Amino acid sequence: MVLGGIMSKEQALRMQSMCESARSNVESLLVLLSKSKMLNILYTMNCNTEPMRFSAIKKEVDSSSTTVARRLRELEEHGLVRRQAYATVPATVEYTLTDEAVLLQPSLESLFDWVLNQADNTV
Repeated sequence: MVLGGIMSKEQALRMQSMCESARSNVESLLVLLSKSKMLNILYTMNCNTEPMRFSAIKKEVDSSSTTVARRLRELEEHGLVRRQAYATVPATVEYTLTDEAVLLQPSLESLFDWVLNQADNTV
């Protein structure tokens, strides 16, 4: 139990061990999110409740096809975006956020709020 901000030795050791095991996962996520247009894509997809086609995402984030394709593939590889291809001519592909990405959104919103508050404080 934490009393007055003081942890027991056991709690401190447990916290340190959890932090060390999570550090590489956090670092990997931050590296992923820091890539060009990555946050824009997540934000755009979060604002749309319906699945989005590639062309709509590309238009919203105002980026090259190559960059958008790479970022969507990386998000899919990390389990944050689901890609659904339909057997149509021409092929139809839709993208949606996974449950994990939806759970990440409040943290990203907090990050954005913090950045905006810092910008307001420096003006």
